[in-house]
Amino acid sequence: MPDYLQLTDLNGQIPPQFIIQALDDDNDGVIDAWDAVREAVQSEIDAALEGRFVVPLTFSPMPRIINRAAVALACEMCYRRRGTADAENPWKGRADAFRKKLEAINMGDMKMASLPDTDAAVVDPPASIITVDSGLGAPGRLLG
Repeated sequence: MPDYLQLTDLNGQIPPQFIIQALDDDNDGVIDAWDAVREAVQSEIDAALEGRFVVPLTFSPMPRIINRAAVALACEMCYRRRGTADAENPWKGRADAFRKKLEAINMGDMKMASLPDTDAAVVDPPASIITVDSGLGAPGRLLG
């Protein structure tokens, strides 16, 4: 699975002691839950984009909006893991804003501007055929 973010992307975004508190599941002062958080964030981004793009995304470099969304979602999750309620989570609003942007990208209302060839990764849209019974011929004949 490609990495949409690295642990170092959180540097300067939330206090270092919060990162350790959030990601140290066995209270030994060592970060041991980063992989689970990273995978949960990447899975959320993939779920938001999978109807329009082939996921996981394999762009190189990764579009900045994907990295920024991943950082916001990871920071929000770190505060949640520390026991911070959503109403007090300083990253909740930013994470929700990026969720809306990802939805807009999926709907085609917004593009990932940092890559000119993102359309190459777009999944073929589904097609449909509408038929109507013909009044010109025998019953059961269709006009397309």
